Amino acid sequence: MRSFHVSSLRVLTGLAALLLVTASAANASATDLTPDPAGGDPNGAPPPPPPMPEPGTVGSATPPPPAGSTAAALDQASAQDTGVGLHFVYIQPEIGLGLASIPKSLTGGSDTGTPAGPAFGLGAGVELITFQLGGRLRALTTPQYNLWTAGGEFAYQPGSGRFWPRFGLTVGYAWAAKLNTDVCGAACDLVSINGIDVGARAGFQYYVSSNIEVGLDGTLDALFLKSKGLGGNPQFSSDQSGTGFMATALAHIGFHYP
Repeated sequence: MRSFHVSSLRVLTGLAALLLVTASAANASATDLTPDPAGGDPNGAPPPPPPMPEPGTVGSATPPPPAGSTAAALDQASAQDTGVGLHFVYIQPEIGLGLASIPKSLTGGSDTGTPAGPAFGLGAGVELITFQLGGRLRALTTPQYNLWTAGGEFAYQPGSGRFWPRFGLTVGYAWAAKLNTDVCGAACDLVSINGIDVGARAGFQYYVSSNIEVGLDGTLDALFLKSKGLGGNPQFSSDQSGTGFMATALAHIGFHYP
């Protein structure tokens, strides 16, 4: 009888130990499944990797753009407000003074010297940060004749902020009009002087607002001109050609859009 009680006690003790082990394991499993305090699921997908640094910044595999490049200017405009912004269209009326010279061979032997007078013009085109591509019409009025040029222009403006220096080239067509009768007499309405214009310009522009700037430019143009002979007129009896020039100093106001 005593052995029966001992055996029963051993069985009960074993069952109690088994229940204790089972409860401990269940409690550990429940602890493992408890959501992370930050809200993550430890049994879910791993968290995404951290974002890559912006191109051109520390830790990025992409090097920064070269200084002075269009990409660098775009980055600068994005990083700080220069008050200018990004524009795509420009319109620039201009006014100033100029002087010119046309060779005697084109004026029937008359020496017109280097007359000076007021100059005015209008340029318009497209632009992107440091480049402008467009067209320009310009006129110089002198006591001897009026000289016109019209053509395309390309400008490079390596500026930032509100101050933008610029350098440009022009190629187009040039012609003289309204010649003084002291030069060609009664034949003035028949004389035709025209040719090719190749010029350079340099100056600066200062933005007074995000869309409006003012500036100064100096220009120098080489004029490759010719004139046709007039039958029956001894002063202009044959075709002639020669090289002249036009130089101007101009102030302008520019409108840039959008």
